[in-house]
Amino acid sequence: MAYFSFVISIVALSFTTYVYTQQCDQSSDVARFDCYPEDNPTQETCEARKCCWRSPVQQRSLRDQHINDSGNATIPFCYYPSDFLTYEVTSNETTDFGQRIHIVKSQTTYMPNDILNLTVDLIYETQQRFRIKIYDPTYKRYEVPLEVPAMEKKAGEGENSRAYNLSK
Repeated sequence: MAYFSFVISIVALSFTTYVYTQQCDQSSDVARFDCYPEDNPTQETCEARKCCWRSPVQQRSLRDQHINDSGNATIPFCYYPSDFLTYEVTSNETTDFGQRIHIVKSQTTYMPNDILNLTVDLIYETQQRFRIKIYDPTYKRYEVPLEVPAMEKKAGEGENSRAYNLSK
């Protein structure tokens, strides 16, 4: 019986480790998005942000090389894992002028003043103009005072009525 409990414990531990392991495998250096753009990243500071730390792949094709003005490779050692926390759509509703989408992030990251709830307004203004507004519905922030024409109705529906098309 003790042996059976031991095996169950090992299986549970392995499963838990698998579930919480970051997805750091990147098929190429180009897929890396810099998680520590500040100067002098270290493995410790990188991993404190729950990011991946690996040197760039040594064998790179010319297509995968990124060279800055100094002639140095700019492939980040510290990069976001593929399973890094992102926003999730919680609702998508039709409005008089387009759509309103609510997106939520389940927990904060290392970024200061993380916003967990966002609203995205997709506004079909004219047949040639489409506006996207992303904002925090909880705390009002400064908005640049732009003169935007007043809308009386949503731009026409259907494939031929707008010069743009939205898809998932």
